[in-house]
Amino acid sequence: MSDYLEDVLLTLVGTDTSVPAGSIEILPGDATLERAVTTTVLPLIENLQPAEIRRHPDGDIAARFGPEGDDGLLLQTYIVSQHGNLMNDPHQARIVDGAPMGLDGPTVLGQGANQNKGPMAAALTAVRHLGSLSRPVWLTVNCEGRSSHGGSRRLIEELEVSAAQSILAFGTNLQVSLGNRGRVDVQITVHGTSSHSSQPELGRNPIPPAAAVVAALDTLPLPPAHPQLGPATATAYQFRCDPIAPHTLPSTVHVVVDRRLLPGEQPAAATAAVREHIRPVWPELTVSEGASMLPALVEPDAAVVTALAGASTMYSRNAFDAGYGCSRGIPTVMFGPGRRDFGGGLLAAEAVSLADCRQAARTLRTAALTLCG
Repeated sequence: MSDYLEDVLLTLVGTDTSVPAGSIEILPGDATLERAVTTTVLPLIENLQPAEIRRHPDGDIAARFGPEGDDGLLLQTYIVSQHGNLMNDPHQARIVDGAPMGLDGPTVLGQGANQNKGPMAAALTAVRHLGSLSRPVWLTVNCEGRSSHGGSRRLIEELEVSAAQSILAFGTNLQVSLGNRGRVDVQITVHGTSSHSSQPELGRNPIPPAAAVVAALDTLPLPPAHPQLGPATATAYQFRCDPIAPHTLPSTVHVVVDRRLLPGEQPAAATAAVREHIRPVWPELTVSEGASMLPALVEPDAAVVTALAGASTMYSRNAFDAGYGCSRGIPTVMFGPGRRDFGGGLLAAEAVSLADCRQAARTLRTAALTLCG
């Protein structure tokens, strides 16, 4: 079991599945991603001899172990690596001493090791020897790379994967994440008219009203903070002028607001509330709903939580994919090896402890057998 996990993890980390340099997302059907899935990940799954494999044109994979049915477990893995983007030799997978990085024992270093590939190796190892099952265990590979629920929608709606419980294999420090806030990118465009900066009176400079729009977010009405998930927030994180030209006022300013959502909130309604709040600032505004993720919340005594025997629980600060499963009535938690630190260290050196990966594989296997054995 240990040798298999180590070999698989090194193979996965040595395969480029990163967001391209200079971009913040990777589109479905990307050629590099498709090649990685087809030549590396699919053969690993085929070697596990599932009862069936379903594939989506965008690359997503759904493999069923055990009988047919809609009362089993969905164990979801992710292939796109979004962290470790400042690493040297990011795809030169190697085993190092983890002590300098605060990890115990032999550690695999390389892009994706911490975020998604350590958890994926653990999940592949967990389903390797499940034996006889009374309910299905679905092992899926999600190719989403745009911080949305696109991959989960493809798996559940288009590949028709149905389950009663779900675990997302993702780095959580071997804790069970019971919930997280959702998010929606509120896209705001402030319109003006270009002119030479020596004669600003001949144009309509959209920069001051765009700054006023950002300032107005401080008074945006928001729901009360959630006791476990924290506050709803509205944070401007992109401010882009167009066109960029010498001594030229822009004709538009694009602002992107990260609106964090609490349980019960919907992206469309949150976007509409931002639109109504900032409308008085400037008569020429365009506000639209961008990429979004729904909030997630699972009760501590849910079957999928208790099946992850012995793992402590926590709540995640970041938005992630668990909200989609929860919105479909499937209690969905996150669990896996890997740190929750998103600071500079994780950008420069992504690594995961082999011991943690092996512990995660044992815990995931126990959960699968408890729910479906």
